[in-house]
Amino acid sequence: MEIETQETEDETQEPEDETRPEVQVDEDDYKGASLDDAYEDLQHPQVVEWPNDAYREFMEITTKFQLSNSAGDAVIRFFNKFSNLDASPLPSSTKVGRELLDNANIQHMMFKEVSITTFQNIEYILHYRPVIQAVKSLLVINSINQSLVLDYKEKREIRDGIEHRLFEEQYNCNWWRREELKLSVGQRLLSIIFYSDATTLDHMGKSSGHPIFLSLGNIPNSQRNKPESKALIGYLPILKTKDSKTKNSESFRKLQRTVFHQCLTILLQPILEGPELHFVVRHNAITFVPRISVILADMAEAYKFTNVYQPSTSKRPCGSCLISKDDLNNTELTHTLPRTSYNMKQAISNGQAHENSIHTEHNIFWEIRYNLKFFSLLIFKLINNTF
Repeated sequence: MEIETQETEDETQEPEDETRPEVQVDEDDYKGASLDDAYEDLQHPQVVEWPNDAYREFMEITTKFQLSNSAGDAVIRFFNKFSNLDASPLPSSTKVGRELLDNANIQHMMFKEVSITTFQNIEYILHYRPVIQAVKSLLVINSINQSLVLDYKEKREIRDGIEHRLFEEQYNCNWWRREELKLSVGQRLLSIIFYSDATTLDHMGKSSGHPIFLSLGNIPNSQRNKPESKALIGYLPILKTKDSKTKNSESFRKLQRTVFHQCLTILLQPILEGPELHFVVRHNAITFVPRISVILADMAEAYKFTNVYQPSTSKRPCGSCLISKDDLNNTELTHTLPRTSYNMKQAISNGQAHENSIHTEHNIFWEIRYNLKFFSLLIFKLINNTF
């Protein structure tokens, strides 16, 4: 059963947002994708001056498959033992190879650090790479650059004498066509995909991290499923407490939500307004307009992104719409209101946040101007092929 969501009639007047945290975004995070930058990249691409091709390919392998220094060193020793060469073309150690990369100072490979908060005498740091630089790090990979799709492509096939439309890629879908029609002449749509999943970093579960990756809907699925087609853009800090009482307190949970969206603000602010970005594709400077199309996350992550109450305490547990928990099994239900940014900001402004099962902390996605209904529906539309 497909449930329709009713849209609000007027989404132009937005209530004042008094809960937005003060976050300073580095001005350099907005740079690197001007037309001048694209022509500079076209004429003088940033490359590492490798000692030889074997050295370069070895470091590409260690990076692609995320080999540890000890694993890389074992490969070096194996190669040197059986190569019968007077001088090894490989680095003396994997660490030396990584230092060569670090010293190369290629902008789109550099990560930054920013202090987010200090809690119980522990400073929490966001480690991140600006989104614009992360996109450039994907486009310098030749297989990605050559396969990048720039325009909407409708796909159909004949089965049993009947023509059927296919939705194999993002650029085959209605959403892509609608967004492309809004662009000016000469602009191309750049579909931004984010992957988010907090995870443990050791077998005992004592340490954890929250990586966020980026990919592009312009990359065909066959290429996008490869490891090199996903760029790490940040490790979000995970707050910890010294006692269970603090951990279960509402003030700590509120701080967790605030820190989460402060980090997202730093990561996403440079592309929220859909600015023109210029990148080199197939030896041409192409003008793109970014659109955040999909965020892939499990339900626990989705609640963080949408600031919705956890299901155990929620009257309206869906991150996409305002369906009541009593109607989740109602097979006769045909429509419900969506969780648009306008609806949620109105609910908070009118003192109805609790009734809508939404936290009042600022949500960075409310600032997206090009599609106010974007976040509430994107995950479910992709799953149902209704883009």
